[in-house]
Amino acid sequence: MIKKLSVLAGITLLGVSAWTLPAAPVEIYLLRHAEKLKSADKDPVLSPCGLAQAKAMAHLIPAPLSTIYHSGYQRTQQTAQHLALAQSEAKLKSYNASDLPALAAEILQQESIVLVVGHSNTTPELIHRLSQLPAPQISEQDYGVVYQLKQSEQGYRLFSYAIQQPDICTSSTN
Repeated sequence: MIKKLSVLAGITLLGVSAWTLPAAPVEIYLLRHAEKLKSADKDPVLSPCGLAQAKAMAHLIPAPLSTIYHSGYQRTQQTAQHLALAQSEAKLKSYNASDLPALAAEILQQESIVLVVGHSNTTPELIHRLSQLPAPQISEQDYGVVYQLKQSEQGYRLFSYAIQQPDICTSSTN
């Protein structure tokens, strides 16, 4: 009788713990927006190079996305819109760049694969908040890197993939 109760209690506890575990995406993609126009404007649009970078980054994301998050800045919106062209099922959703804890909590409640287009200061912080891994360093000149958080038995693992810079980007600097 005691053995049966132990087995029943174990099954019940297993069921309760499985029920209370939060959902989390198997993969999360994050990237910094593509190159912006050099401007005194605090909210510049993408440069021609940046438009080409956004198209190139879309090819580094093979998984079907459910949501593409972007901040309220034009450069992240434009980057997200170009990525969405390759992800027709993905919906675009704006987030508050000054409230990364809320964004991280929202993402970790989902089961589907998402992408976050951020900034050089928000992308590393969000990677850390989502995974507890050390944040990568992203400089103001770094464009064209896609970060992937992929679930493993030990938690998330971080991978990064860089585009080959489009010709328009290398010819504009000469």
